[in-house]
Amino acid sequence: MKGSIGRIRSRIYEARTLTAVAVINLSFVICHLSFAAAQADPVAQLHSEVDQILALAYSGQSTETLAERARPLLEKDFSFDLVTRQAIGPGWRQFTAGDQQKVTDLFSRLVIRIYAARVVGTQRPTITYGKTVTLAPDRCEIPTRVTTPNGDKPYAVVYRLINLPGGWRIYDVLIEGVSFVANYRAQFDDLVRRGGAAAVIKTLEAKLAEPINPNS
Repeated sequence: MKGSIGRIRSRIYEARTLTAVAVINLSFVICHLSFAAAQADPVAQLHSEVDQILALAYSGQSTETLAERARPLLEKDFSFDLVTRQAIGPGWRQFTAGDQQKVTDLFSRLVIRIYAARVVGTQRPTITYGKTVTLAPDRCEIPTRVTTPNGDKPYAVVYRLINLPGGWRIYDVLIEGVSFVANYRAQFDDLVRRGGAAAVIKTLEAKLAEPINPNS
């Protein structure tokens, strides 16, 4: 009799334990799905990222250090591996792993400098976000319009994003219809043909040594 009661109590305990585990697992799944849903909206994510950059740009601190201060944010916002591969083009496959890493580091620093320089002005601009355009199941583009309070003509900026495991990441920016990646692709094609990775690295190092030019 005592043995039967013990077995019953044991089964009740096991049932309660399994129920508790199931509740914990369900809570984890719900939290995970809620987080994924939040990350699934590329416009909301881009809006937050741009606001953070603008907050840095108009914080009252020196604009000369903006690129350095913005780097941690932009490294999370951009897929610099993809940006660099696309900018280099087919010649990327000719580079060694070491050259690829070097070029990615230099090019990401250049992109950050140029992007940071573009958002700085006398007054904080207003960004209007347009309707998301789906380019592929994992890619989209978000048109924006930048308006400054000082009366300058508004200009169009289109962000192209890819959905990666860590969330949406920018892989190209079009300013007034001109693709940043395509613009550099035209420059790098000739460099790769004439001097391979060494020529690309030398050119990037030279550009980084020059004064910042947001239109380069």
